[in-house]
Amino acid sequence: MRSPLGKECRKLFRKMMAVEFSDYKEDKDQVVPQGWYVWRNQHQSGLFFWIILVISHSRDEFTTEAGWSFDAKKPPWIMIGGREEMETVLSKPLAFRTCRLWCHDNWGYWWKLVLRLEEYKRAILYKDDPIEQCLPLIAPAVWEAGEKLKEYVIPVFKEVIRRHGSVQTR
Repeated sequence: MRSPLGKECRKLFRKMMAVEFSDYKEDKDQVVPQGWYVWRNQHQSGLFFWIILVISHSRDEFTTEAGWSFDAKKPPWIMIGGREEMETVLSKPLAFRTCRLWCHDNWGYWWKLVLRLEEYKRAILYKDDPIEQCLPLIAPAVWEAGEKLKEYVIPVFKEVIRRHGSVQTR
């Protein structure tokens, strides 16, 4: 993502997290690829929950990941195939691309911060839209991502708590 868009995306995502997920704190101690930003919540049950902003390094788009663990280390990542493989996520600490909970596209869902979406998807003769015209696209995309997290990820976390919340931290 182009630098000014990335900075604004991070800023607005941090704001959304502070408002909508105030129990989650940014965790800069995790080892993650460049363009990934991690928030962690230690639940009263002793379980840890993760929300991760993933900013594309090459395109003007972002997505989110989530996960859970028994300790303060971000869990390993798994590619899930949608709701049918949720049992894997519910049974052991893992991180996963959140869009797999509602989108069954093999590439997943990325919020695209562009004006000419069809050209961008094809990547044929696509010339970047002016940054100043793309900046207003970020806030609605970030807030939509927050709504998806609340609608799809939080219920998964609640089920993890139900299943593993009484288990002592390992």
